[in-house]
Amino acid sequence: MGIVAGVITTVLWDCDGVLQHSPHDWAEALERIGGGPQFATALFEAEKTALRGERSLRDVVDELLQQRPTGASTQDVLALWAMFVEDEDAWEVVDAVRAAGVRCVLATNQQDVRVEIMRHERGYDDRVDGAYYSSEVGHMKPSAEYFEAVLDDLGITPEQALFVDDSAANIATARELGIAVVHHDPASGAQVLREEIAEFLRL
Repeated sequence: MGIVAGVITTVLWDCDGVLQHSPHDWAEALERIGGGPQFATALFEAEKTALRGERSLRDVVDELLQQRPTGASTQDVLALWAMFVEDEDAWEVVDAVRAAGVRCVLATNQQDVRVEIMRHERGYDDRVDGAYYSSEVGHMKPSAEYFEAVLDDLGITPEQALFVDDSAANIATARELGIAVVHHDPASGAQVLREEIAEFLRL
């Protein structure tokens, strides 16, 4: 195991759709607590301020429920973000990459509520060599500013990084910056993920 040609030193891992998955359909979940499709659209648009770290998600949800009462409480809505499942098979790929001597960091869009859960309840930070949650970076993918801030903090060039994500928009920005990319299909499973990574690293 090891690095091919000694170029890639760091893998940037997206979380949702790669290392973890939601067991519920958001539209259906929100419908069950009284919010319809329009509420879901408004919620995800409003969440962007929290994803960039400009506001707390609780404040965002409080304000939205005042504007669009659903009968649900703020805590009912926030609880939906805790409903995700770690993909342990995918995490084993992360372990293999680290064992090969390659640094692994999380590069993920997350607001403060999710960061708290992922860091302190699920222990994600202890499983990698660093974590770049968008709400702490101050920028969110797919902005170039997000990737530039991460690379700058890591002290590496784009050519030294490999970015793994399921989002075409995020992948496009990373590629434009000169970062090697793996556009992972969540439905393809961890074995395919390992094969995709192996195109760049010996695992």
